[in-house]
Amino acid sequence: MPRILVADDFALCREPIAEALRGAGYEVFCAEDGGEALSAIREQRPDLVLLDVNMPKLDGFAVLRTLRRNPELKHIPVIMLTERNEKENVVNAAKSGIQGYLLKSAFSLDVLLARVAACLVGTAKAPSSLPPKSDHANGSKPVQRPGTSRAAPSATTVVAPSKVKTVEASKRGDMVQRPSSLPLPTEIRSLEDIQPLVNKAHLLRLLDDGLELRSLGPTVQNVIAVTSSTECGAEDVAKAVTHDQAISIRILKVANSSAYSRGRPVNSVKDAVQRIGLQEVRSLVMALGVLDQYEEGAGANFDPRLFWEHSIACGLIASAIARDRHAGKTDDSFLWGMLHDVGRLILLNQLPDESRAVSEFAEQLGLPLEVVERQALHLDHCEILEKALEHWQFPRAFIAPVVNHHQSVRQLERLGPDIFNPSASVALANRLAHALLLGSSGNDVLYPLDDLVAALQIQTSVIAELANSIPGETRDMKFSMLARAKTENWPDLAMQVRAQLPAFRPVCVSVQPEVDAFRIFCECVTSAGDDRPGNVGVMYLRNAEELAVLGAKFESEEKARETSGIPLIVICAEGELNASHSWLETRSHAILSTPVRVSTLLDTIRRLTSD
Repeated sequence: MPRILVADDFALCREPIAEALRGAGYEVFCAEDGGEALSAIREQRPDLVLLDVNMPKLDGFAVLRTLRRNPELKHIPVIMLTERNEKENVVNAAKSGIQGYLLKSAFSLDVLLARVAACLVGTAKAPSSLPPKSDHANGSKPVQRPGTSRAAPSATTVVAPSKVKTVEASKRGDMVQRPSSLPLPTEIRSLEDIQPLVNKAHLLRLLDDGLELRSLGPTVQNVIAVTSSTECGAEDVAKAVTHDQAISIRILKVANSSAYSRGRPVNSVKDAVQRIGLQEVRSLVMALGVLDQYEEGAGANFDPRLFWEHSIACGLIASAIARDRHAGKTDDSFLWGMLHDVGRLILLNQLPDESRAVSEFAEQLGLPLEVVERQALHLDHCEILEKALEHWQFPRAFIAPVVNHHQSVRQLERLGPDIFNPSASVALANRLAHALLLGSSGNDVLYPLDDLVAALQIQTSVIAELANSIPGETRDMKFSMLARAKTENWPDLAMQVRAQLPAFRPVCVSVQPEVDAFRIFCECVTSAGDDRPGNVGVMYLRNAEELAVLGAKFESEEKARETSGIPLIVICAEGELNASHSWLETRSHAILSTPVRVSTLLDTIRRLTSD
């Protein structure tokens, strides 16, 4: 039996690799630093070494140099593992005669097993089962995409998505071609001024062609198949996950994040699955599989880190709402929250010029993106996502809750309770994430919370608790899930907005402060510890009739904050507010209707505070 040393100080990486190698028929032993690795090599004489570059005591290159200087050890093949793809390291490693150099976050365990088998070919050491079995060796079949009979690529095939697209486009004579740039009208004063930017049939063909080039990876398909069985256990899911190194590491990191950590850290994928839960792991893997398809190539003005942060926050909030309403059960809430805006990623990839135009129109008119999408593209991002999920053969019962998050409460109620409850939960999660400024989907808009909170019969204290806990959980989990992200200089949206309002000291009033999205937003962008008198009021009205009651409340708040007569922003959800109301005429004020773009609110604050 071939003997392999895995030398890596990071247990969350080392253990999944070791487990996969043992499952493939190898004898495996491990080392946690360079010194321990050298001792193990001298004593155990492995047939192959998997060597991490960055380790304590001695790094991977120091270990490699020592091996190559030793006549008895210099012929042992070495595959180096690293977090960074740096040209200098690759060149130095190649000069030292290594057999492979793999970026940890960019290969699957099937690729690693294939490389291991190749290193051992001709040594009579490779087990007869190699090359490695595919992700579907347990008898499960990959999800077949509708409209095509092509088999899914094998698990050991690694092709850059951009190259796949180029090859496929050259083969398909019916591939829709688009101009490289899109002329935009300069005078847009209302939604009706926007003419459709693309023919609907043309748009649908573009989307179909794009979806043909993207399928869920074999690991994702395998996890879906395994978890569909009623007899599925943690060990079954762990075996399915460990075929993908990057996903394994991310699952382990999530299990040790603040959202799930309890007791001692977990070091194996099986333990991670048991801690997180089968349903949640399934949701995580599916979300990673879908989002990874579109993270690259979404455009220069798109920051995938902010998109991930918003998606993760929505997933955590939706899951927490489900637990509160269903006594601990979360169904697919986390996955619904994670995927709800993927339609925007698809549009950015397939129609970059049109997506840019939609964003510019929305900013000019002060409207949410989904409203402008329907006018300019015939479809909004929810309908785009619906097509994609159908293409990937998600069940209809799963699709409905994730594609209705921009519907009103009244519209959702018409869909029936089975669809209303999860759809409203995802919608509420999306709105709260916006108010907390947790990332951005490109649609920086503030929506009311109170109507959904009331419709879902959620206690207002639950929303207050989420507003306090979710930012920290999101911050922790986003670093766990982003295997390729550079964690330094992560953009902080709240800090960016705060920098634009250095003198903002709001006095906020509403009937239900705990579920007032605009109060939550104001607290996120206000400097902590500023005890100076308030300089601008922000009043949220559920309807115009509340003005009389809240006017008196606002004056009391002014007095408590040692100020009076400050300018006021009135944000009204329903009904026409009379701008000449006698109470409003006593002070500078502005009236906004919901939903409100963040940029519109910021401009209004700056205008009132500069008068």
